[in-house]
Amino acid sequence: MNLRTLIFQDYPNVIFISTSTLAAFLALRPTPSPAPIVLTLTALLVYSRILFPSQHAASYTTILWFTISVAGTLAKVTASLDALSSAAFSIIALFTLSAITSFFILSIIYLDTKVCARSSSPWVQISLFPALWTSLWFGVSYLSPVGRLLALSPVEGIDSYDWILQLVGAPGVDWIVAAWAVVCSQAIGAWFIGLEEKESEGPLIAHEAPARQRSHQLSRAGSIALLTTLVLAPAAFSTLRSNYPQAVISADTTPLSVGCILPPLQRSKRQSLTLDDYIDESVKWQNSAKILLWPEGAVTFNSEAEREEGFAKVKQLVNQTAYIGVSFEEVYNDKEKGSRRSISKHNGLAIISRWSSEPHLVYYKRHLVPIAESFSLTHSTQPPSIFTLELPRPKGMNKTDWAPGPNHTRPIPITASICLDFADPSPFAELSSKPALVLGPARTWDIAVGYAMWRQAKQRAEEVGTMILWCDGGDGGVSGIAGGGFSDFTQVGPGSWVRAIGVQYPFNTQRTPFAYLGSATILLFWVVVLGGYFSEVLGYVPQVIMAKRGYRDVRNLFRSRPREDEVAVEGDLLG
Repeated sequence: MNLRTLIFQDYPNVIFISTSTLAAFLALRPTPSPAPIVLTLTALLVYSRILFPSQHAASYTTILWFTISVAGTLAKVTASLDALSSAAFSIIALFTLSAITSFFILSIIYLDTKVCARSSSPWVQISLFPALWTSLWFGVSYLSPVGRLLALSPVEGIDSYDWILQLVGAPGVDWIVAAWAVVCSQAIGAWFIGLEEKESEGPLIAHEAPARQRSHQLSRAGSIALLTTLVLAPAAFSTLRSNYPQAVISADTTPLSVGCILPPLQRSKRQSLTLDDYIDESVKWQNSAKILLWPEGAVTFNSEAEREEGFAKVKQLVNQTAYIGVSFEEVYNDKEKGSRRSISKHNGLAIISRWSSEPHLVYYKRHLVPIAESFSLTHSTQPPSIFTLELPRPKGMNKTDWAPGPNHTRPIPITASICLDFADPSPFAELSSKPALVLGPARTWDIAVGYAMWRQAKQRAEEVGTMILWCDGGDGGVSGIAGGGFSDFTQVGPGSWVRAIGVQYPFNTQRTPFAYLGSATILLFWVVVLGGYFSEVLGYVPQVIMAKRGYRDVRNLFRSRPREDEVAVEGDLLG
């Protein structure tokens, strides 16, 4: 008994189901990384060629679906116990989401197996699965209430591919992961077939194989080589570029100090922090930062009038140079429901300064956490807008050296989004230009969830080509600067902080290719499939033409050759 026989003939169901389940447990963590996902998909792709043609496909597929669902539940159970009102309810909801995810994964594997079995194109057989896999999570991220949090997509350990996020976004990373799985599964398949051929037919098989089969094998080998090149090239290119933060002080940057206001609860005499607590903390830090952000839902206003009073109080106590990002929950009369008595509550953010009578920017949260928020809050349908902060020259610098123009200020375009909004695949699709800074207040309930949302925010920052001031006021929440070359968060848990960052000057407001194309980027991955297929078809055309030409030449040769009786008659006539 050799290893091939043990894996592929004696115990394929036990080995592949166990391997896929263990790999899925590592892959379905709150912050997935590429290696476990590639291992999971590789095992499933190899196993699918054994599983689905078998007589017991339905029963073993059900077992595989169940074990992967359980693995996904166990991988996230610690971070999800406090998500809902009870631990039991949280586990049930988590298993349901894991079961749906497992169903999607196996459905795509099954579809790829069936289509490839009927396709004669080596390139389609190689490139189809990455396109299907990318399309799956692209669709799920748009339909799911939690966006890309439900997608089996890597959010860490992808430093070599970070630069492609500006071109094709997170779907590009999904495509690369799936392509790596295809390359690995093809390598395992080649190993299996190679051993099988040597054992069954001996060394003369290469000479005995039909020419058409050898041509197909060469075409398949070329397709695998091309796919391998496509996944290696971006990683190789990343070594030629640098992704570091801008210098805070230089001729090409604008220094900007930003901060996160997270006062410890121990300083408050009450059970929860109040508006006065956040104002007092902001006053302490206002001379150290130009922009100060409060965490999501920092204060609650029970009416629109109370909100206006709160905003006015903030304006009175802060100085004339600071901008305060006030995050709040507000009770309001929902006129859209057609009744004056209809009371709703929504989650918002307002940028306030002392010298403006109205907030510079107001944004309301568009994506609510299912059950935990969706029953108590109303989501907004209004996209974010951009506020341009005119940054005056610092003390000691000449006006003309700082900026030309009558006001001698540097424009800093700023926008905002709130927590789960950053899990949306394109939260800034409606913006007509690129922001230099995004304010991102958040409030998560577990450090694993907080870190997962931080990674989502970092991906959105890389896709748009901006920086995000992430301020998480939840238990164990992580906070810091995401994007712009910043890869690590600043701190975990409460405690206000300020950080100086450098903003490109003059700032390029042109959107990145992904921000400009948005959902249209998914078509690029299908162009790879169809383009390669048509190139194969066109490659056969010269061979067909040459074959037909050779047949025609031979046919004409015999047609032009005179018969023997015609030659005899002609000779008699000439003689």
